[in-house]
Amino acid sequence: MSLRVGLALLKAELDKVWARPILEITVAFMATMAIFMVQPFTEIVDHSKFSIVFQSALAGSVSSTVASLLLPLVIMCGVLMALSFARDYESGLMLSILSVPVSRKMFFAVKFFAVVLPLALLSWILTTFFVGLTFYSSPWLVLQLSFYALPVTFLSLMFCGGIGVLVALLVKRSIPAVLTSLLANFFFWFLTNIDTLSSGGDSYANYLCLTPYKGALVFLNKLLGLAPKAISMTDTLEVTLSAGAFGVLAVFWACVLVVPMFVYFCRRFEICE
Repeated sequence: MSLRVGLALLKAELDKVWARPILEITVAFMATMAIFMVQPFTEIVDHSKFSIVFQSALAGSVSSTVASLLLPLVIMCGVLMALSFARDYESGLMLSILSVPVSRKMFFAVKFFAVVLPLALLSWILTTFFVGLTFYSSPWLVLQLSFYALPVTFLSLMFCGGIGVLVALLVKRSIPAVLTSLLANFFFWFLTNIDTLSSGGDSYANYLCLTPYKGALVFLNKLLGLAPKAISMTDTLEVTLSAGAFGVLAVFWACVLVVPMFVYFCRRFEICE
């Protein structure tokens, strides 16, 4: 029975969040950003080194495509998540639904993942599609390397969605919540454009690679086996830390807001039961 209710809630939430023209705008926005960032293989190399260079170029194309999709992902996730929670609270729909015997845990999970999962899947599909168009001769390798984008994008969106929920539950009004969430997520995205490799090991910029979205992109590059192209300081954290360390960091950032918001939401609305 609970599974049936959960699926019904998920379908209703997906229909509400991704109603036209939201889905079409999101796809067009992300596709436009991705299509200009795919890096075709144009080098002339020795036959004995071709496979290595080709795979490196393919991995670089996956990395650049995911990086280009991060901005539209942050914008859409921040806007849709804050709007989903704040609009339902502001209109009284949330209290109406929670006045019936519906699990608070299920309700939170449905609203959260109705935004995060479609965006993560859409990012992976677009990455695979555009990189596959360029490197069509190796479809299996394209699929294998682009798959790394799925967990990395999902973890990034978890943090982004956590900010949206936090803002929505604090502000409780749709437009201010959307704007605040968008600005907060844009700030963290902006840090991804700062070069942390050219900083010294003792510089504050050295630690920017540990920020949520920057750390996720570094984690992806390490999973893809991409080495930094230009390193002036070999003792920077971006170089010395392993892929596992950045993976743990990505999971930490994904949970740092979602878990407290989940607990707060369930306790905050217990009065509706």
